[in-house]
Amino acid sequence: MIQLPTLRLEAHGILVLDDTASAHGYLRTLADLYREDPEGVGDALILIADLGDAAEEVRCSGGCDCTGRARDGVIDDLLLDLGGARTALDPRVTHRALMQARQLAGAAQAIADTARARADELAALTAMERKAREDARRPVAP
Repeated sequence: MIQLPTLRLEAHGILVLDDTASAHGYLRTLADLYREDPEGVGDALILIADLGDAAEEVRCSGGCDCTGRARDGVIDDLLLDLGGARTALDPRVTHRALMQARQLAGAAQAIADTARARADELAALTAMERKAREDARRPVAP
């Protein structure tokens, strides 16, 4: 089953791209890896945090992003240990591949529909605020 993020509307009209389903899978796999090799996984996580701190310091001082790239490399290695962050789609010409493609298209369409509705809502709200600002700037006739 394809686990795409879902786009949903939260309180106050805020759009959220929710990838909780994938995150659950990664955390379960990370917990299994930690059970097998707590020292190795712990060391990798500490290294990622340390490299992140160092990358932030370098970024603030305007230096090279080598530390950030090193951190990303460690993250990539850990993701590979977790099984990767890619979802392979069925390349065959079968009913299963057809259903997988339709599911993917449906999920993508749902994301696009939600985003389009929010964009339309924001366009209307922006137009109303712009009109209110313009009306406030106009001099009042005596």
